Amino acid sequence: MNNCSFMSPARWRRAFRPAPALAAALVAALSLLPLPPSDALAARVAQKKAPQAATVYDRQPPVTDRELVGFLEILPRFRAWAKESGEEAHPVLRNGKADFLYSPRAAEWVRGQGWEPVRFFCVMGRMAAALVIVEEGNDMSGTRPRDMPGVTEDELALARRHLGSMLKAGGDAPPIKH
Repeated sequence: MNNCSFMSPARWRRAFRPAPALAAALVAALSLLPLPPSDALAARVAQKKAPQAATVYDRQPPVTDRELVGFLEILPRFRAWAKESGEEAHPVLRNGKADFLYSPRAAEWVRGQGWEPVRFFCVMGRMAAALVIVEEGNDMSGTRPRDMPGVTEDELALARRHLGSMLKAGGDAPPIKH
């Protein structure tokens, strides 16, 4: 036996042997702690495992006609609310990629209108980009601004088809240059 140890192995086992009363008290105390519902716990675990989107445009499907119509219905209200609240929401360059800047308050306002904020600002950014492309005569062979997201041909067709509504909903949007 090692003489340097302050406790012999037998004393160690006796000292840390769980007492029945202590074990019962510990189990009772732990049972009083609130446990999250299993679906909430599963969602948290999945969220931690899933890689987060780097931008509002990542993993987002193209904008649909129905979605654009719904977006254009609330865009004037959003713009009025943002102006009145001193909020800003606009394209940005983040980590070298096109993204969209908006505050938690703006996200909450959008959520209150029945939209998922990431999707709302994705639609806003893509449709703004589509308007620029249409304004430039559909020629994007040159260099596009780095904070401008990519736009599909279907999204460009949507922008052309809803051009009047988009300009009206945008309010003080500049006129198209010819």
